[in-house]
Amino acid sequence: MKIDIHVHTRKVKSGDAPTRNIEKDRFVEILSDTDVNILAITNHNHFDAQQYEEFRDGVESHCQIWPGIELDVFENEKRSHLIVICNPKNYQDFNKALSEILDGKNPDTFTISLKETVEKFDSLDCIYIAHYFVKKPNLGDKEIAMLIDLVSNPKRILKEATNSISAGIYISHGHNSIYGSDVQNWDNYIEQSQNLPELRLPVESFEQFCLLLEKDEATISTILDKKSKESIELFPFNSDPFEKIVLDIYSDINILFGSKGTGKTDILESLSKHYNSKGHKTSVYKSNDNHLNSVFDIKGNSFNCDASDFGFDECSDEIKFLKEVTEEKVTTLNKYDSHFSFQETNKISQKLKIKNITQADEAQSERILEEITDILDNFKTFNDYINENSDISKYVDIELITELGNVFKKILVQLKASTEQNFIENKSIKLLNGIISCFNNEIAKKTNQPPKPTKTGFLEYSRNRIKIERASKKIIKLINQSINPIEEYAGSLGEKGELFCKTNLIFQNGSFSNGDYTSVKNVYKTPQKEFANAIISISKYIHSNELFLKITELNEIENINTINSLSDLLLKYKHFTLNGTIYSPSNGESSMILLHKELADDKDIYLIDEPEKSLGNDYINDVIVPLIKEKALLAKKVIIATHDANIAVRTLPYNSIYRLQDKGKGFTLTGNPFSNSLNCIYGSRPSLDWKEISMKTLEGGKSAFGERGKIYGN
Repeated sequence: MKIDIHVHTRKVKSGDAPTRNIEKDRFVEILSDTDVNILAITNHNHFDAQQYEEFRDGVESHCQIWPGIELDVFENEKRSHLIVICNPKNYQDFNKALSEILDGKNPDTFTISLKETVEKFDSLDCIYIAHYFVKKPNLGDKEIAMLIDLVSNPKRILKEATNSISAGIYISHGHNSIYGSDVQNWDNYIEQSQNLPELRLPVESFEQFCLLLEKDEATISTILDKKSKESIELFPFNSDPFEKIVLDIYSDINILFGSKGTGKTDILESLSKHYNSKGHKTSVYKSNDNHLNSVFDIKGNSFNCDASDFGFDECSDEIKFLKEVTEEKVTTLNKYDSHFSFQETNKISQKLKIKNITQADEAQSERILEEITDILDNFKTFNDYINENSDISKYVDIELITELGNVFKKILVQLKASTEQNFIENKSIKLLNGIISCFNNEIAKKTNQPPKPTKTGFLEYSRNRIKIERASKKIIKLINQSINPIEEYAGSLGEKGELFCKTNLIFQNGSFSNGDYTSVKNVYKTPQKEFANAIISISKYIHSNELFLKITELNEIENINTINSLSDLLLKYKHFTLNGTIYSPSNGESSMILLHKELADDKDIYLIDEPEKSLGNDYINDVIVPLIKEKALLAKKVIIATHDANIAVRTLPYNSIYRLQDKGKGFTLTGNPFSNSLNCIYGSRPSLDWKEISMKTLEGGKSAFGERGKIYGN
C-alpha cells in the first residue's frame, strides 16, 4: 500500500500553483485510479474541516484521509516548514486549535515557533514531519533537536526527504524518514503516485502507523499474524546429533541469509522435500545449473509441429496420388478399325442392341454420392452430439433444442433419401457399364470379331492429367506460403530490453537455402529440396509426353518414402531476439533470464538459492526485486537464500532467517525488518539487531540501506 503524507488541495499562499486546487469529485476520481491507501491533506497554513470531511467520506472505501497542515515555523532567525498530521479522531479539536492560531493571519506571512506548535498539537496525538537537508525550507539538526526535546514521543518525528533515494540515505544513517508528493498539479498525480513510498505492512489506522514507527512488537506481530504462515519442523543438517529447526514460513517473502557455508542451501533442500511430501511439486532453483540455450531448446532437438497447426492442408492425399499415379490409356483408332472392318455374320449378334449402347460416366456419379454421404455423416455426428450432451440444456432453452431436433430429423430424412437415390443411380450405372462390357466380350469370343470399344478413354485421360495438375499446383502454392514465426517470451534484460525466443518456420520450396535451418521432421534436407523441385517439374509438364518421366524421377528421389505430407517439408530456425534483432545472450544474461523465468512462472512455492549469481545490482534492483514483491502480493511462498542486500533488505521480508556459525556450532535466528530484531529460535543466544546484522553480513548492505534505497519501509 502506498502512502502520501504531503498533499495540497488548495492554493493558499500567493506562491502556490492554481493547479493545486481540486474539487471533491475530481479528487475521488483520481484517487480511485491510484494505489494510494493513506493520504494526508497538508495545505500551507490552512485547514478546511468541511473539505476534509467531504474528501474523507468520498474515498473511505479505499483510502484513509488524515488531517494535517504544513506550518511555517520560525526558529533561530530562519523560516522552515513543518508538517503536522493529527489523529483523524481528533480532527475537530485540530481544527479548533488551528482556528485559534490562524484567525485573521495572512498565510503568506504567518509563522509559529516550535514550542507553540508542540503546545497546541502534541496532546492531539500528532506526527511531525520536518523538511530536512535538501528539502527546502528545512529545519536544521539544531531545530530538530529542539523539537525532539519538546514532544512527548520523539519517535513521532520524521524527516521529509525529496525522493526515495534521499530517504534511503537518511534511513541508512539512522534517521526515520519519509517523503510525499507535495503535489503541484493534480493532472499529474496518477503518474506521480507511482513513485510514492510503499508500506510493506498493511496499515489499518493512524494509531497502527504510529505503533509501527515505535516498532511496537505486539502491533507488528498482530499484523504479521494476519498473513498465512506454516510452522515447519526440519532436520536439514547431517550433524550428530541431528539439529532440528522449526521455521514459520509465511505466504510472503522469507529470506535466508548468513555467511557462506552456514547451511542455507541445506535448509532450502529440506523445505523442498517437505513440500514434495505434501503433494507439491517443488525444486530448488540454483543459478548456473542450466543454460538458456538448453532451457529454450535453441537447437530445436525436441521441437515438433505440423503444417496443419498453422492452418495448412497437409496434402497427404495429393502427395500419395502423385507418387502412385499412372497414365490413363486412350482408345486407339486401330481398335475401331479392327472392329468395323470385320463383317458381322452372326445373326444373334446382329440382333443384340446392348452392344451398341455407350457406357455412362461413373466418375461424376461417384463424386455426387461421396459428397452427399459426407454431408449426411456430418449431420448425423452433430445430431448425436445434441442428443447425447445434457449440458446444452443448461445454456439453451429446451424449446429451442426441441425445435432444432425436429429440423434435424427433417434434414436427415431428406439426406438419407438423396443418398439412397444417388446410391441406386451409381450402382445402376456401374451395372449397365458392366453388362455392356460383358456382352461385348462374350460376343467377341463367340464371333471372333474384335469388340467394339465402349469408350474413347479421352475423358479419363483428361481427368487424370487435370487431377495431376491440380495436386501439383496445390502443393506448390502452399509451400510458397509464409508461416508466422512462433515467439516465446524469454524474459527481461532490464534497460537493454525484452528477450524473446523466436522459431522461424518455412516450407522447402525448392529454392530455399540457409544453413541455419534444419528439418522439423526426421527428413533429410536434400530429398526435401529435390521433392519440391520434382513437383514443380511435374506442374510444368502436364501437357507433355514427358509428364510420367517426371513422375518417375519423383519416385526415384532417395528417401522419397520419408516425405508423405507438407509437414515433412518444414524447416526451422530457433534463436533469441532483442528489440527485434537476433541476439546471443551472455552467460550472465542467461542467468538473468532464467531467474526471471523462474519467478514469472505461476507457482505456489518458490525456492531459490543465491539468485544474485552473475547478476548486476541494477538488474536485481529494477527487475528481480519487483517480481519478488509481486509474488508476495499474490500470497505466494517465496523462500530465498541470498548474500545480496538488494534482495534481503529491499524486499522487506515478513521473515528473515539468519544462520550463524559460532565456535563450530550452528544457530538459527528469525526476525524481520519491522521489529528490527533477530531472535534465536531456541532462546540460546541474545537477540541481534536486524539492520546491523544485515549491513554486516550481506554483500552491498550499506548501499541497499543507503543511496540505492528505492522503497520506504522503516
